Amino acid sequence: MAAEANSYDTWFRMKVKAALEEARAETSQVQVMQAAQALIDAKRQGQSKP
Repeated sequence: MAAEANSYDTWFRMKVKAALEEARAETSQVQVMQAAQALIDAKRQGQSKP
């Protein structure tokens, strides 16, 4: 049972390390929030006002 835990721990750490080292374009939180706000604004403009 301890061997399984150690094996899983090693596998998990390798996956986390690979994910952190992955060299892909990152989207910042600011970019995501700006895109979300643009969607909200577009939806609001499309609604008819009473």
